[in-house]
Amino acid sequence: MPKTQADQALLEAERHVARSEFQQALEAFARARYFFQKAGDRDGEAMALMRRGDLDLCQGRTARARDAFLEALALFTDDADDSDRAAAEVSVSEALHLLGETRAAREHASAALSRATAAGNLFAEARARMRIGRMDLEAGRGDRALESLDRARRLYEEAGHGLHEATALSAMAAVLREAGRLDDAHAALERAVDLYTMNGDHLDEAATRMDIGRVLKAMGDLDDARQAFIQAARLNGEAGNLAGEAEALLEAGRLEARTTPKRALKSLRHAAELFGHAGLDGRRAQVEQEVLAIGA
Repeated sequence: MPKTQADQALLEAERHVARSEFQQALEAFARARYFFQKAGDRDGEAMALMRRGDLDLCQGRTARARDAFLEALALFTDDADDSDRAAAEVSVSEALHLLGETRAAREHASAALSRATAAGNLFAEARARMRIGRMDLEAGRGDRALESLDRARRLYEEAGHGLHEATALSAMAAVLREAGRLDDAHAALERAVDLYTMNGDHLDEAATRMDIGRVLKAMGDLDDARQAFIQAARLNGEAGNLAGEAEALLEAGRLEARTTPKRALKSLRHAAELFGHAGLDGRRAQVEQEVLAIGA
């Protein structure tokens, strides 16, 4: 009976997460853990802790998430699925990295990679390689970071996780752009956009089109850069992301100011208005100054 109650509590928790009812979700995860504990199911208890930690991490309670992940790792039995333990190791690594505990974060990422590879879990292996790649990048090892990120991308592709593949491509593009490989960065971002579009993720598509615009601008392709910013503005506007729409219009307006100042003024005034509606008064004032400079 406790095991059944635990499973029911987990389902209830996931329903609360889907509705953004986060406090109720935390309470339901706690109930699930209690019932798993009562049933003597340590692996189930660990999984309930993992899900609670995931929620804490998403909500910015990083230290609490780390503690939950570490406790979950300690609870897993020898019979636990290596894929579950690999996922826990990756989550611990992410929390530790965010807390600045880099050495421990790398150790857990390496442990995750070993477990995932042993289990043949492509998704878990990709997550571990993404984590290692991000840490390599932060440490200034761009070539190693790119290698890990590309391996993660291929694993996500093989596992059929298009959105995660797009995330890996975006991360690769940032490394390539930093290295001055603008053509390669542009190609990676275009592939990422296609994947975001296919999966209906319009906000990430908009953010990626912003990156495309910045890369094209750096390449000197100003007309296509402006078009990328306009597309990003449209996508953000359709999604109700006022600040994102404003940023895209600002970028477009700055390009337009070079050749078509009247069109630039229209874009910049709209951007200032959107920043105001989003409650970003500082950004609005900044754009208004740019409008005055062009109109002078």
